Amino acid sequence: MKARRLVIAFQIFAIVGIGLLCIVLAATRARSNTLSAFTNYRVTWSDAWRAPVEDRAVEAWDRLHVAPETDPVMARAAMEVLRQSSRWFVMAPDVRNQLRGALDARLKQRGEDDVPLRIAWELFALSDPSDLELYRERIIALVGDRTNLIEAVQGAAVALQKVENNNVESELANLSRVWDQLLNPNDDRARPWLVRMSPAFVAAENAVQEALLNTRRRLLEPYGVRHDATYAGMQPDRSMLLWLDGQAKTVNREQPTQRQNLEKVERLLRHFQATSDEEPMVGITSRIALRRDSLPWSGWFVGLGVISVLFGGLSIALLRLRRGPLPIDVNAETMENVEPIDLDTDAETRSRSSASLTDVG
Repeated sequence: MKARRLVIAFQIFAIVGIGLLCIVLAATRARSNTLSAFTNYRVTWSDAWRAPVEDRAVEAWDRLHVAPETDPVMARAAMEVLRQSSRWFVMAPDVRNQLRGALDARLKQRGEDDVPLRIAWELFALSDPSDLELYRERIIALVGDRTNLIEAVQGAAVALQKVENNNVESELANLSRVWDQLLNPNDDRARPWLVRMSPAFVAAENAVQEALLNTRRRLLEPYGVRHDATYAGMQPDRSMLLWLDGQAKTVNREQPTQRQNLEKVERLLRHFQATSDEEPMVGITSRIALRRDSLPWSGWFVGLGVISVLFGGLSIALLRLRRGPLPIDVNAETMENVEPIDLDTDAETRSRSSASLTDVG
């Protein structure tokens, strides 16, 4: 009876689990079909085709406009359908008011995560409101007044372009410090993404990128790339690559600080997400100059550690093989792990009655 109850309970749980799985798969499929309909929506469709999609977009928007961050892809798709439909002229004021209220709520409840605020802002921008710039200024103002930091960054960029190659290290450290101060969050809050799109911030970022690219050009002059040269997208051939390789080895051996400064400039370019130089010659020369021709001391330690582990394991294995099998303890009791075979069999002897035999002859 107990086993039977377990089987029944297992069957019940299996049925419930399969039912829940079917519900989840159906919801996923319905969302995929709805999103596909929103994506492929065209104004040129007939009314019989457009009306169901527009009705579904209205239903999705009524469900998601309160918290669009729960499904931002569906919210954007529904908004695009509404903006293209003939109902937009009637619905636009209500949609703008809904998004304005959601954006105000996100601005008041702003925490460390700015994703809800960003999604609300993007949807608000899609609705083409008249007060879009006002909300843009409100979001940018969340970081406070950073005019002094922006001026400090621009001054550090100008000083980096004027300094000589021997003193580049100190100016790079100063530029990195003031840039990090500009990007640091206020009162443990992340910097809004719109700040980086503001004119003052873009001007400072362009100045930093120009200074770093110019400094890289100056540092690459000993390696064979002229500072004011224009290579018109030329790719170096094999002989040029061999010459650049030999030049890089010579410069790195005679001027080790040159390579260190160039490495710092490349690191800051990646940190600032700066645009790369359009000249392939500059990028190739920089990679050749920063390429390591010998294994560093940290690599030696890693290699020696791996070799030690391998040789240690091999030594232990050889010792086990040389030792041979372990001696058997005569006092140990050996237990059979199989049942003995019963060799006694019952034999049944049957004799045929002589009367049953018929001798035909």
